[in-house]
Amino acid sequence: MAKVPSRILMDEEHDYDYSVDLRIEDVRTLHHCVQEAIRVWPGAPARPCEEQEHMKYLRDSLYRMILDYTFEKD
Repeated sequence: MAKVPSRILMDEEHDYDYSVDLRIEDVRTLHHCVQEAIRVWPGAPARPCEEQEHMKYLRDSLYRMILDYTFEKD
């Protein structure tokens, strides 16, 4: 099970963690989507600066899942 905390852009009073079961194909697809979102991110002030940092965090977390899968598979 892959667990990615959702911490950014939420009130500290309402900070929730979610667990989602994903297949490796889903993780790869999400990783690609986040990479593309970073590539076309319009920047501030159209979007909050923190959003880009969070997308980088998500991208890196998803990539770690892919690496972990690759390592465990072999």
